[in-house]
Amino acid sequence: MTQSPFHKGELQVQKRVNEDDIAVRTGVAIKDFIPVGALKFIDKQPIIIASSLDNERNIWTSILAGKPGFVSAIDERNIDIHLPAIVSSKSDPFWANIEKERNIGLLFIELATRRRLRVNGTVSISGDNLHVAVEQAYPNCPKYIQRREMRVTSASPAAKDSRKSGSYLTADLKEWIKNSDTFFLGSSDDQKNMDASHRGGNPGFIEILDDLTLEVPDYPGNSMYNTLGNFSINPKAGLLFVDFEKGKTLQIIGEATILWDETNAEKVTGGTGRFWKFVVTQWVQIDLLTGISWNLVDYSPFNPE
Repeated sequence: MTQSPFHKGELQVQKRVNEDDIAVRTGVAIKDFIPVGALKFIDKQPIIIASSLDNERNIWTSILAGKPGFVSAIDERNIDIHLPAIVSSKSDPFWANIEKERNIGLLFIELATRRRLRVNGTVSISGDNLHVAVEQAYPNCPKYIQRREMRVTSASPAAKDSRKSGSYLTADLKEWIKNSDTFFLGSSDDQKNMDASHRGGNPGFIEILDDLTLEVPDYPGNSMYNTLGNFSINPKAGLLFVDFEKGKTLQIIGEATILWDETNAEKVTGGTGRFWKFVVTQWVQIDLLTGISWNLVDYSPFNPE
């Protein structure tokens, strides 16, 4: 019998929502290597979304950026990121985190074509390269991705980052989140196996309940339940919001709770009736993407109204 690619949390969630048979079929896409057809896709990407762990096992979600070619898939099990070619900030928590915790989750996402690939593994630094040893890789569907064209306009990071932090959401941050159509999400199981993923919807799809609490609808997906499976056994998570106009990022760490069968929620959740609630522990805002321009093309046709 083939060993399941899913951990106990994923299996529990799949069974609870009666999609375990579907997950068996979709789970065959999960491999311990990068599909050959995805190698060139990785090579041409100007951004990578990365999740990492700090000393207290908080999960941070980050964006690494550089001109296409700064990341290269050496072969099906090895990826190199050329450190001098990175134009995003070196003050991002990611860099301190990987000094002690080697497990990371990566998301390669091409917003303009709605293509994405998840890669999980371990990192090491050798000379000018950050090396990723691949442990899992699998493609995702194009749902809920807003198409954006992007261009890297700078060859180096900004000389000085503007950095702010806090423990509750200010009025400005609430406005930012309220108007967002995209964010990225880091999660992990209870064995420090990391994951990085994408969430999208029409502006306003995230509800702000108070200064510490967000509520996010769980739209229909691929039935694997990687993220909810992680939440079910490890509530810690990290959110990343990008201000595509001003080149700012907002990273928020906290804990997530799944809300299973909410009443009168079919329409706003795309039919699942599920949400997850996120309680903020800390946030960091950095002006680290000033060398990148973004242009919104259109919203995903899959977004629930």
